[in-house]
Amino acid sequence: MKYYRIKCPNAAYHITSRCNNKEFLFNRDCDFVRYLKTLSRCKEKYDFSLHDYTIMHNHVHLLIRVADSGDVSRIMQSINRQYARWYNTHYERKGHFWEGRFDSVIVTDDSQLLAVMRYIDYNAVRAGRCQHPADWKYSGTRFYLNGEKNSLIDAPETYIALGPTDESRQKAYASIFALSL
Repeated sequence: MKYYRIKCPNAAYHITSRCNNKEFLFNRDCDFVRYLKTLSRCKEKYDFSLHDYTIMHNHVHLLIRVADSGDVSRIMQSINRQYARWYNTHYERKGHFWEGRFDSVIVTDDSQLLAVMRYIDYNAVRAGRCQHPADWKYSGTRFYLNGEKNSLIDAPETYIALGPTDESRQKAYASIFALSL
């Protein structure tokens, strides 16, 4: 059975890409950093906003909003292909890096967007990689909870509407996690 992707102009997508056989292929800092560089290059080439992300050892989560002319399939094909090519060359490896096509869910409203952000940002805690979401450095969480600069992140209007200042937005976002700052 063939599955077709729904294309929605200006839609936000929660994207998940898994490493082949759920292998832990993101192991060294250079692996994570290279994926971030690949995201940055693709943001320059394709018209999309990156609202949030987390890179785990065996998968990645992205929250992407495509522009009117954007094509999430083309964006993800480019990101995944470029990164897999680099990884296989760098580690003198052959074969598939990614398990298959990426999974995507269209985010339909503001409450779902915040829920997806919370899910993405809490991923490392659920996986036992850290105690607090902002402890995981390969995510957008530090931007949202601590105000740390992150040139990859394009804060969605939903986040901006949480408060009039950066500090008030950070506190409101932390309350979604039931965390205190």
